[in-house]
Amino acid sequence: MDLAEYSDEELLEAGREALKIERWARAKTFLTEYFDRHLARGDSLSASALASFALSLGHTSEARRGLELCKRAQSSDSRNPYISWCLANLHLLNRSRKEAIETVERGLRAMPDNFALIRLRKKLGLRQSPPLPFLDRNHGLNVRLGRLMHRLKGTTKAVA
Repeated sequence: MDLAEYSDEELLEAGREALKIERWARAKTFLTEYFDRHLARGDSLSASALASFALSLGHTSEARRGLELCKRAQSSDSRNPYISWCLANLHLLNRSRKEAIETVERGLRAMPDNFALIRLRKKLGLRQSPPLPFLDRNHGLNVRLGRLMHRLKGTTKAVA
């Protein structure tokens, strides 16, 4: 495929469509071309376009760079729920569930009715309160009691 035939808008749209259907390598191809064109011209990228590019990088073995770029995108547009969604997914790729949950919660504070963030929060689940709330969550007693209670209860799924 000859990417020179695509306009900038078509590259961005094709990259985002590939992200939606989880074709990560294809998304990276389109979004890298989009990113390189803007870089060559000295143009700035929109924060959401940078987040899309970062997500494609994260899914194609460049997770650290993707996370770095997405954090930069969020710092320039912190109220954009799409960027929060991308950043939360990148945190999950980097095995940081806690940071993913915090990112989703920050995104929902900015845009409480965003469907993608609500769906991601349901997927992640909510943390239970610690067994001994007067102690820190990471205190040894809370950790041991929490594990014991979890083992006794088993994993229960919420009924919607």
